[in-house]
Amino acid sequence: MSNIFYFETPSEAFGHGVGSYTGNLLGAVERLNAPCNLYFVRLSFGKKTGFSSRKINHKRTDIDIVLNEAGIKKGQSEVGLKPMMARAIICLLSGFFDEKIKTVFHLNTVLQLPLADLANEYDFKVVYTNHVSLWRVFYSNDINAFKKDWKSTDPKEKKNIFFQSIIFEKKLCQQANHIISLSSDSSRFMQKYYELSDQNQVHLIPNGLISEVYNRNLNKEIIKSSLGFNENDFIFLYVGRLSEQKGVDILIKSFSKKLKSMPNARLLIVGKGNMEHYLSISASVCGRVSFTGYADKENIKRYYTIADAGLIPSMTEQSSFTALEMLSSGVPLIVSDIPAFAKPFEDKLNVIKVKTDIFDRVDEKNLSAQMLGLYQNQQLRAKLSENGQLLFNMHFTAKQMAEKTLQLYLS
Repeated sequence: MSNIFYFETPSEAFGHGVGSYTGNLLGAVERLNAPCNLYFVRLSFGKKTGFSSRKINHKRTDIDIVLNEAGIKKGQSEVGLKPMMARAIICLLSGFFDEKIKTVFHLNTVLQLPLADLANEYDFKVVYTNHVSLWRVFYSNDINAFKKDWKSTDPKEKKNIFFQSIIFEKKLCQQANHIISLSSDSSRFMQKYYELSDQNQVHLIPNGLISEVYNRNLNKEIIKSSLGFNENDFIFLYVGRLSEQKGVDILIKSFSKKLKSMPNARLLIVGKGNMEHYLSISASVCGRVSFTGYADKENIKRYYTIADAGLIPSMTEQSSFTALEMLSSGVPLIVSDIPAFAKPFEDKLNVIKVKTDIFDRVDEKNLSAQMLGLYQNQQLRAKLSENGQLLFNMHFTAKQMAEKTLQLYLS
C-alpha cells in the first residue's frame, strides 16, 4: 500500500499540458484496482491562508491549501515554493501520513523543489515528471549555446534566471527516486548532463489520453454551419498557444502560399497569444484564416469533428496532448520533424513530417508543400486517419500511462 500525494502549484504550465497530464493520469489511476490512496494537493496563494479536504471516492481525496501571498507580485503566474512554505505544507498534510504506509510525492515542476528536499528528509519517495525540456525552450534548441553556459565558470552567466531554472531542475532530478521523461530526447539529455546517481532513475512514459472524451458522435455539417463555414470547406486546424516557438508564424505564411491551389481551404487557429501580432501577419488572407481565442474542451471537440487535417509545426514539444487528441479523433496530422515526433511516429504512415533546420524550425516551403499534398490526396488522409488511431491505441492511452506510473509509485 502507498499514499500518493500529487501536487499542483500555481503555474502557467498547469493551464496547458501539465493540467491535461494531471486530469488524464489521476483519472486513469482511479480506475485501476491498485493498492494506493491518492491525494490531489492543490496549492494556491491568497491574503488569507486556508486548508480543506474533500473525499472524492474510496481511493481519492482532494486537498486545497492556500498559502500567504506576501511577497508575491500581482499577476505573477510562476510562483516557486520557499522552504518555509514547504514545511508549512508538510505540517498541514501530517494528518494524512501513516508510518506504516509508504508515502510518495509526485512533483511536476522545478517550482516544487523544496518539497523534494523535505521528502528526502522524511524518507518519502519522490517521483518527478519532466514536462518541459528547459534547455530547448531557453536556448531555442541551440545545444552549443547551452553547452557554453553549462561549462562556463563565469558567475554572472550562472546567475541568469533561465540557467538557474535548469540548475534547479538538475537538483530536483537528483533528489527524485524516479524521473518520468515524456520523450527519449529528454531522457538522453538528463542522463548526460544531470549527474544522476543511477541512470535507471529515468523512465520513458509518454503522455496518455482518456480517449472516450473525444470520441462522441457530433454532426460535422451542423457544426460547420454554426461556425460560418461552408459544407465543402477544407479545414486545416491548429490548436495550442499562439507563439513563435509553436510555429504559428510559419504556419500562417505557409498556408498563404498555396491558396490558389486550395480554393476552399480554411485555416482555423484555436488558442491564446499575441492576437494583434497574428492578425497583422494574416491580414492579406484574413478571409481564409479564423481565430477563436481560448476554447474549452467541449468546443475543441467540435473543432476536431470538422477538421480535415491537423497541424503541429512546433520547434519543441515533449509529448503533445494536442497530437494525441487529434490522433484519437482520427484527424490526419502534419507535424514538425523534431525529436518529440520520432518513433513510433512514422512519416507518411501515421503522420506527415515537415522538414526542419538545425534549430528545429519548420521549413516554410516544405510545410506549404505538405499541406497541399494532403489537401489533394483523400486516400492519404484516410490512411493517416486510420493508422493514427491505431498508433494512439497502441502507445498513448491514459491506462498505459497510469499503469507504468503506478509501477513507480509501488516500487
